[in-house]
Amino acid sequence: MTSRAGDTTTTTLISVLSAASFGLGLSEVLAPRRVAALAGVDDSRRALRVIKAFGVRECGSGAALIVGPPTLVWTRVAGDALDLGLLIAALKGRTGRRRRRCATAAVAIAGITALDVYTARRT
Repeated sequence: MTSRAGDTTTTTLISVLSAASFGLGLSEVLAPRRVAALAGVDDSRRALRVIKAFGVRECGSGAALIVGPPTLVWTRVAGDALDLGLLIAALKGRTGRRRRRCATAAVAIAGITALDVYTARRT
């Protein structure tokens, strides 16, 4: 995988983002209840199915970054937008500790989104 003009920094960022996708994706697939608890979201069957599906998407993004062109970083940006939208929707009706966890997860995703956009713009 190479980026525009052989930019080592961009290549390194893409590798790190790929590893992060696999790590998060595997967590979501293998331990969706734990992910739900950490994010302050419901652990209903429906929510757990969504978390697992997001995990599969994350693993797919990680694989795409390894074998595909660097511009596929934009797939992570799209996934981040989906994640943020659902977390913001989940904030409604949450109170106390669950609301704080959900808000913290949204802020963390926003930070990751910024890194993804930065990296994608470098490709």
